[in-house]
Amino acid sequence: MSDTPNLQDWVGRTTTATEVADGQRASRLSSLLGHDSVDTRADATTAPVATPLFPLGHWLHFSEDDVPMSDLGADGHAALGGFMPPVPLPRRMWAGSDLTFHTPIHPGQKLERTTTIESIAEKTGGTGPLCFVTLKHEVTADGVLATTDRHTIVYREATSAPEGSAARPPRADSPVPDGWEWSESVRSNEVMLFRYSALTFNSHRIHYDHPYVTEVEGYPGLVTHGPLTATLLLDAFITRHPGEAVTGYRFTAKSPLFCNEQIHLVGRETEAGTHELQAIAPGGKTAIAATVTTA
Repeated sequence: MSDTPNLQDWVGRTTTATEVADGQRASRLSSLLGHDSVDTRADATTAPVATPLFPLGHWLHFSEDDVPMSDLGADGHAALGGFMPPVPLPRRMWAGSDLTFHTPIHPGQKLERTTTIESIAEKTGGTGPLCFVTLKHEVTADGVLATTDRHTIVYREATSAPEGSAARPPRADSPVPDGWEWSESVRSNEVMLFRYSALTFNSHRIHYDHPYVTEVEGYPGLVTHGPLTATLLLDAFITRHPGEAVTGYRFTAKSPLFCNEQIHLVGRETEAGTHELQAIAPGGKTAIAATVTTA
């Protein structure tokens, strides 16, 4: 008999966690995005404050890396083989999410997240074997379904690049591509990546450990978090559409972005209530492709 575990045995596994929606984290995210801090004070009856969390505010809670140091892998993430399947591929990235926002979350509300491993798909890509694990997160606030988040993680083989050979300066800036209704240019830096890692308790070393990310994982520099770019992109949309309630947000990571590189955030309406968004890397390559739906 083979000792290799059958990854499909993990499909359907479920785990539940609880937290309280944290207004201080919401305020810090607002600061990170370049806005004034939000008012998170509750009234004398401790009822939730009126200002809801940013639509992706549940990402500030339920950290996947909130485990003892002894339970972390070499990359800084929680080791596989417990709730998550023991995928025999050492490199992992956030491949995308498909979110539905049912009702806003307010600071002070009791949150419960039920996570189910919905699917595991093994494929072969241009870089070799790949494994896609899709998690379905259902988040309730005071017992009411607030957010459904299907989150896909991709695992791949380790790079064979010699030590240090991948490190190189950031790619040169390039113009905003034509054809978009609006655009905004941003640039992540080491401080932004540190603050986002700290805010989300993300200990993945590709976001802060330059020798590790270049010499071991083979990237040219520190990797900008996929969910950070997705947050910046949605924030840019909301800033330009303040009267529209976001009901859905779907994005797919196409290629990585790196620290100190210029990112163009762009958008356009494709039909009533539906907008196409992209985060565009230097040279015009799409890094994240997204769709927003509004009420």
